[in-house]
Amino acid sequence: MAMAVKAHRSNQRRQGKMQSHTLLLLATILLLLLSPEHVNAKLSSGKAHLSGVSTESLLVKFSVSTSSSAKIDLNLTSYGMYEDEKDLKFRIYVDDDWAEVKRMPLCTDKVKLSQRSIPIVFDFQGIKQDDRSNAVKGGVVEMYTARIKHEIANPPGRKKDRPRYFYFTIDDCSLEKSFHDNKIPDMRFDMSVMNGRPSMARIGMREYEHLPADEEGISTLLILTILSS
Repeated sequence: MAMAVKAHRSNQRRQGKMQSHTLLLLATILLLLLSPEHVNAKLSSGKAHLSGVSTESLLVKFSVSTSSSAKIDLNLTSYGMYEDEKDLKFRIYVDDDWAEVKRMPLCTDKVKLSQRSIPIVFDFQGIKQDDRSNAVKGGVVEMYTARIKHEIANPPGRKKDRPRYFYFTIDDCSLEKSFHDNKIPDMRFDMSVMNGRPSMARIGMREYEHLPADEEGISTLLILTILSS
């Protein structure tokens, strides 16, 4: 009998420790999700290279809430001069049209479905150390940068009001004709998209965060999980 009681108490202590560890983990995740540092630090980064065969490059897709807006901050870095940038554009598409965009073979047809077309203009930043993974050790390169800040509304135009994916691309449709691939430099992008929601603290104002609309409710779910544990 004494041994059974002792085993029962030991089991209770183990369960208590497991519950404490679970609560601590959930609380940590929740703090990371809600903290300003989490909101301000998240970026989407990657490489973008255009050619005669691939005249456009998808940078990011992001889900925006119903009756809302989103802020975009795009930084592009070009490793070498983009010699003819007059047709180089940043474009915004919506999921209503994206399937059709993907079916179209020509860049000049695809861009007719874009919601926004914004010229990309690079500025020379000087000769910098080449930080590409395939760069020669100690190598340098002419560096050019461009920045685009923009705000979009959901719903766009007269489309149905619902959560909606927006697709952000860069393209150069002139490459379909010229095929001067050897003159197109490597590019890197760093992009921030912030989903806007009505502020609960300030009536008539919006609060912006990096959490897309398709991840809404995660913070609430974690809170409920913690409270019910």
